[in-house]
Amino acid sequence: MSKYQYEDAVKQLQESGAISLQDFKNLPYEDLNELLEQIKVWCLYGNGKTDKLPKESKKKKNDKKKDKKD
Repeated sequence: MSKYQYEDAVKQLQESGAISLQDFKNLPYEDLNELLEQIKVWCLYGNGKTDKLPKESKKKKNDKKKDKKD
């Protein structure tokens, strides 16, 4: 079984509009923290439209940029 991560949580939110507490519990701390911050921004500036929730973790985007520079 694969590990539940940020991208999985976003996909679930986009499809159903909800996420269970058990899924929150299964997220690694860094992903959980980032997801909660993104949800705050999304609720304020995205008007709750699920397509405006970032699909990819910012941390992972930054890691990809660092890999390209090397």
